[in-house]
Parts: sequence; structure tokens; C-alpha cells
Amino acid sequence: MDMQNIQQKNASTRISLNGSPENHQCFSKHGAIESSYSREDISSSSSEHNYTKSNRAESESWMEAVEMKLLRLTETAGKAAEARRKSPSLSIREGINNQQEVFKLQKSKYQYMEDVRRCLQYIKDGESYELCLTTQLWKHVGVIDSLCLYLNLREKNPAPYAAWFNFGKGDICICSSSPERFLRLDQNGILEAKPIKGTVPRGNSQIDDEKLRTQLQHSEKDQAENLMIVDLLRNDLGRVCEPGTVHVPNLMDVESYATVHTLVSTIRGKKKDNVSPVECVRAAFPGGSMTGAPKLRAMEILDSIENTSRGVYSGTIGFFSFNHTFDLNIVIRTILVNRKEASIGAGGAIVALSGPECEYDEMILKTRAPINAVVEFENQSYLRHSRNGERRAVLSKS
Repeated sequence: MDMQNIQQKNASTRISLNGSPENHQCFSKHGAIESSYSREDISSSSSEHNYTKSNRAESESWMEAVEMKLLRLTETAGKAAEARRKSPSLSIREGINNQQEVFKLQKSKYQYMEDVRRCLQYIKDGESYELCLTTQLWKHVGVIDSLCLYLNLREKNPAPYAAWFNFGKGDICICSSSPERFLRLDQNGILEAKPIKGTVPRGNSQIDDEKLRTQLQHSEKDQAENLMIVDLLRNDLGRVCEPGTVHVPNLMDVESYATVHTLVSTIRGKKKDNVSPVECVRAAFPGGSMTGAPKLRAMEILDSIENTSRGVYSGTIGFFSFNHTFDLNIVIRTILVNRKEASIGAGGAIVALSGPECEYDEMILKTRAPINAVVEFENQSYLRHSRNGERRAVLSKS
């Protein structure tokens, strides 16, 4: 079931990108929480749910501070668009329309590999253990039916935490086929995070596919990536969970999707009674799988290396329910359509065992599903328009 259907089923409130009822365009360096709900839906009266007034006030203050930061970032949108127009061109797949514009990378292969080397130097110097470096790709798409694009993406790359949002006035649409859960709180007060760290492509044959899956499962580098983020999230959840309840029921399971195999771990804990749902999100946001470890220093380093805002990419989309549960994804494998332009974010975790060229290849691999969805959708649209034009020509002759 995708996130859109989960929302409807739970009569829930949305979390995604929108900071207010006016549908403001909101971006964040390390992702964005968007809320179009009443904050009373999240933190009820303290007498009913044992939430103190100070906890509720602090949660509301944090949400408002995040909203204001997101709104201020819109001022840089013009500069970012100008930078994109000067970006190097990356030809992933031309399609059947030879005039079709290709995706453009924010940074060239050489620049991205240099950024990987900078991350490795920070790690060597002891500044960080792991840095989740990212970049983005853009493409002009014109007027596009974003719902049909999302359905095509969901068909080509099914994922458990998929979502589609259309913010009509702001001309912003999000088509997400995310395979990763950021954080969930269930009716029993159990918090669960499921970070993904470690990714390899699917094989061309069953034998090759199984070989790649096994290599991933036993890769020292991918295990290091995953284990450090598991430890980070154990710490995040430990801030809001009862002592002794945080545990890891599943460590480095392999999950397979249309284009990749991934290493996924599960971390759980029992929420403290005096902690609100928003406080749980605050303790863990942004998701550690998209920052690195230690989290705050990793974010400072990445802020100095990545030269544009990440936008919704690496943020979270999901719902807060009226029964005080929530389920949020990590925004990856996602297409953002904004003002006739499609953008896709991708990256990977840099650890001491990383190689610059391998990291570049992994970043490109993660763009495969959303890029193919855009290209195939445009090709289908091009064929339909061509056929309609031929029909009109035949009718005019007759």
C-alpha cells in the first residue's frame, strides 16, 4: 500500500513540503517537513495524554522555526535556477525523440569525485565517520501530467513508501517511489526506523542477480555504512524511548527492488509516555541515513561541500494520524516537478573504504528508476501526439 492510500485509510494529517495553507514553496538543505494540519492534532491536552504544556509548546516552537527556515530558503530559488542552466549535460537516455533534452547534473563526474575525495579527507582527519554526499539532476519537461508520471514511476519501480502530492497554486508536484522508512510510531507506542545503507544493481540474469545480492550482504564497506547509521539511530531513538527498550530486531537484511538490492536494518524502541509524536520526529530529523555520523558535524561538512539546497530530497513525507500514530518516509527515488522542470536527487554514503569512481557509479545507479520513468513517460506522450497528428492529417485530406 502506498503512502497516499495509507493517509486516506488512517484519516490522517499530511506531512510533506507545505509550510502553510497558502501552499508556499519550501526547501531545506537537508530535507523539509511540510505540514498542513492543525498542531492540536499532534499534541493533545496534557491531561488526556500526559503531555506537559512545556513539551507541547516546545514542539510547536520547533515546527514554527522549521517553517520559517524553509520559507527563507525560497529566496535562493532564482540563483539555483541560473546555476542549473549552466550545469554540464549528462546523457542518460535520449529516447525516441532526438530533440529531447537530456538530464543535467548539478556537478560533473570530475567535480563529484573531487567532492568524494574531500569527504574522504574529512574522515581521515577524524572529523566524521560517514558522510552522505548527494547531488541533483534537472530536466525541462514542459507541461506534464504529474499523476500519470507518478503512476508510471510506481509501475516501473514499486516501493512501500510511495507518495504523490500536487500543490496546485505553487505548480509543485512530488512523485516519490521511496523504499525507505524514516520513522513510524504505532498504536502501542513503538517507534521504528528502517534505514537503507548499501546498494548494488540488479543482475541481468538470475545467476548474476544472486551473485550481486550475496556480494552486497558480505561487503565490508556496505556493512560499515549500515552499521554506523544503525548506531546513530539507536542514539536518536534513545533520546525519546524508555531506557533499555531500543533494540535492533533485523540487522542488514537484503531487500530487492526493480533496479537495486539494498541493505536494510530495523531499529525499534518504546516511546516514553511524556514524549509527544512531534518530539519523536524532532529527535531523529533529518534522517541519519541521509546525513552521516556524527550527525551535526556531518551536516556542517556537507553544507560546505554541496552548493545548493537539497529541497524535499532526503527530507520526509508521511502522515500524523488523529490517534497519535505517524509513518514517515525518507524522500529518495523521487521526482520533483516544479515550474516545468523535473529534478531528481541522488547520492551515497562515503566511508573510509569508499572509492570516488565507485561512489559516482552508485549515485548514477540510484537515478535509474526515476530517470527511466520520466523518459518513458515523455516517449509515450511523444508517440501519442505523433499519432494524433497523423490522424488529423488523414482526416483533413479526406
